[in-house]
Amino acid sequence: LYHFTRMPFGLHGAPATFQRLMDRILQPHTRYAAAYLDDVVIYGSNWDEHLNQVAAVLRDLRAAGLTANPRKCRIGREETTYLGYTLGRGQVRPLVGKVQALQEYQAPTTKRQVRQFLGLAGYYRRFVPHFATITAPLTELLTKDSPRRVGWSDECETAFRTIKERLCSEPVLFSPDFH
Repeated sequence: LYHFTRMPFGLHGAPATFQRLMDRILQPHTRYAAAYLDDVVIYGSNWDEHLNQVAAVLRDLRAAGLTANPRKCRIGREETTYLGYTLGRGQVRPLVGKVQALQEYQAPTTKRQVRQFLGLAGYYRRFVPHFATITAPLTELLTKDSPRRVGWSDECETAFRTIKERLCSEPVLFSPDFH
């Protein structure tokens, strides 16, 4: 008789099942740890606190029968990348490469290109106040009845440039200080 020793992610429902498991394991650590599937981030305000928190999370992972691959772990970093963001020093920033891709993005000429731009920029919408209002002229280009080739108006150009400028001007979110 054979059985899996690891979660086979090709199976239907496997990611959701694994996420529920990770949520359950990390439940006692929600003040300083989070997981998206097998990507776990642990954060603290000083070195001793961080080491204690890492030890506690690793202990609970081990108790649940899970292991962490030391070659894939990054412990004690002041900054790290996580789910498309740079985290550290109490700040959250978009990845430099993604911002650079936005900066170099040419004005879209088709609905598909507009959709791609809005998808890339939309991932970082939390850095741009009133994102939906600013991008409304671009979103209107995606209506079902609009032609495949877009009619690029001055409003569209203004929205396009505004989003690029706001996301390319070192946007930063600060972590709240609850102490």
